Amino acid sequence: MTTLVEQVVDRIDTEVADLKGRVEFVADLAALVEAGAMPQNEVAAYVVDLGFDDRGGESAAGLHTQIIDSAIGVILCIRSHGDASAKRAVPTVDALKDQVVGVVAGWAPDDAVDVFNVTRGRLVSVTAGLVIYQIDFRLADQLRIAT
Repeated sequence: MTTLVEQVVDRIDTEVADLKGRVEFVADLAALVEAGAMPQNEVAAYVVDLGFDDRGGESAAGLHTQIIDSAIGVILCIRSHGDASAKRAVPTVDALKDQVVGVVAGWAPDDAVDVFNVTRGRLVSVTAGLVIYQIDFRLADQLRIAT
């Protein structure tokens, strides 16, 4: 079974030409950070599972149903060599942000009951010419459990 994170990685890798072959899992970014290294590509994306939130549920006749919003984050990393303030990276950040939103928002994996909605985008960091921008999405799904 393919996870939601894996499906989002595949979607972005397939649909965003500038990120082809440069979309990875957050564990890959964590390993770089732990090693004190930066992403080596000019642009890269990392997908992270941000957990889930309850939207309410009910139980009746031996069945519990509940709506759950699953959240996914896409972390964009853009390097700007020789530009500590990363001013030259701004157009790339804007273009990648728009492309990622365009291929994830409104899309759903085959087994989902709803589509992804974009919930926020935030500049996370600008350090030593590396811009990190995070885009968060949510996908409502229905949990069904026989009680």
